[in-house]
Amino acid sequence: MSNSPYIRSRWFEDIPVGEFHVFGDHTFSEKEMVDFGKKYAPQIYHTDPEAARDTLYRGLIASGWHICAIWMRMMVDYMERFATGVQDGRRNGAGVGFQDLRWIVPVRPGHTLTYTYEVIEKSDRVVKNKWGIIRSRNEAFNQNGELVFSFVIDILAERRPAD
Repeated sequence: MSNSPYIRSRWFEDIPVGEFHVFGDHTFSEKEMVDFGKKYAPQIYHTDPEAARDTLYRGLIASGWHICAIWMRMMVDYMERFATGVQDGRRNGAGVGFQDLRWIVPVRPGHTLTYTYEVIEKSDRVVKNKWGIIRSRNEAFNQNGELVFSFVIDILAERRPAD
């Protein structure tokens, strides 16, 4: 199902549990990691390659929030590419909460992460008589296939209007 335009114009009821997408890959450069670290996560292991050698991580690593920010960018870009053409005013994808955020393996300069998304549950709960809640597992794997990042998020998807 990945990279499929079939996700266009679907209602909550049309989205199956088990739907899986690969948002894409991102390679982290040292400059990008340091720039992000200096601006948003000013800890030595995110900002100073030399000094980072003397830390628990034994070198520069990407901030977990940087990994999250790249997930957000890739998810939005993916959805814009494959959910374009929705002309009926539906707004799918607004997050309403997340849980179990984990940064499992350090991400170092030159590492490439592949970001994935899988629908794992659909709630029977209806929000404001209009929205269903989809729970998805989001993960990133490094170039060695190791899971490095994961979380679960609940998002809104518009329900099909009653005729």
